Amino acid sequence: MYRTTEESRHGDPEVRGEVRRVVRFSAAVVVAAVAFLVFATLWVGTCGGSVADTVACGTAQRTLLALGAPAILTAGAIWAFVRTYQAWRQGGTWWPWQGAGLVLLVSMVAMLTKSLPPIAGSVLGG
Repeated sequence: MYRTTEESRHGDPEVRGEVRRVVRFSAAVVVAAVAFLVFATLWVGTCGGSVADTVACGTAQRTLLALGAPAILTAGAIWAFVRTYQAWRQGGTWWPWQGAGLVLLVSMVAMLTKSLPPIAGSVLGG
């Protein structure tokens, strides 16, 4: 498995590099999703009262705003699973990509259940 004591202590540099790429990718996807969620929350915050714009705060707009951040996480998870398959086919390090895909999917479900009702509101019958 390991060739030297030094490698066993510090791991394979190739694997560590791949893990770093996966962490950077996952962090970028999560930051993009959270940024969209903040944007959607601020947008929906302007949809109350007598100054609410019906075009900007309509059913379609609120639904898209509610589903935007989970869609970003889903796209990131799908890409991570594609990279898992590619790395596996090439005989490379595939497991960090699979882990990232699973974490992004779980994050998507959590974000969907927490953000959908407040953002979509009465649009979805809530």
